[in-house]
Amino acid sequence: MNHNKLSFLLLFILCACHGVETQNGIIPNEVFLSDTRDSTKTTQAILNKFIPSSLALAQADTSDTFFYGNNVIEEDSLFRQLLIGKMIDSANIHAVEIDLKDTMIQFFQLRHQAWKPMGNARINIPIYSIEFEDLNGDNKKEIITSTWRNMNGNSWKEVYCQSKKTGTIQYAGSFSTDYVVNKTKKQIEETYFGSWYIDPSLTLYEWRNEKLVPIKQLIIAHDRPVTENGKSTFEYYENASNDLKGLKLVFKEPYSEANQKQQQLWDDFFSKNK
Repeated sequence: MNHNKLSFLLLFILCACHGVETQNGIIPNEVFLSDTRDSTKTTQAILNKFIPSSLALAQADTSDTFFYGNNVIEEDSLFRQLLIGKMIDSANIHAVEIDLKDTMIQFFQLRHQAWKPMGNARINIPIYSIEFEDLNGDNKKEIITSTWRNMNGNSWKEVYCQSKKTGTIQYAGSFSTDYVVNKTKKQIEETYFGSWYIDPSLTLYEWRNEKLVPIKQLIIAHDRPVTENGKSTFEYYENASNDLKGLKLVFKEPYSEANQKQQQLWDDFFSKNK
């Protein structure tokens, strides 16, 4: 039996075991997901195995953001989550691996039929899903990891952006829950409605030096523990630097729902920057 016939037979047996069939030589996603759940297979080996299929899918001009993987963390994904596809732009194929055991995320790009490392970072949140969205108006999508929404409907997100300076993919910042993207001004308006343990806040972020920097913030801060008659303070912060943790308190005063000046500042917080 020659090599080509043997390869075809092995591929047929593999797909038959998974109850799927190949189409035009492209390996199905079910096989990819099975491989990623197999702890005996390395990430590099899986990525290399799916190079031909990924290139074939890219040439087919598929409209999918990713070709292989599942962007929601499955309950039985105990150690690894892997995605391959045109996640950032339509011209390049990238891969994202989430190492759930070591709490690391790393990135690769397919160049000249080989995977090149594009950077890595420590994960700071329990990831539930991975999304892709252009947050800064450069027609390239950022990679956004998100937590589950909690009982109050809130979730937390971390953003990774491809650097124009280095070409690598790096951590760019974090925000939460409800947000509006202003691509023209390269800003993000975040509204956090609060919960019994986190205060409501409004935060304006701006892209500076390839980082999503919080530039100003309003918080209605409650005494701890929060009680029905607990006192609150109205706090305003600004950031004169490009530091992700550069917000500094500008003023702080007792909060009252009857205070019209405070209510006006809250209502006009984002509109004054348009």
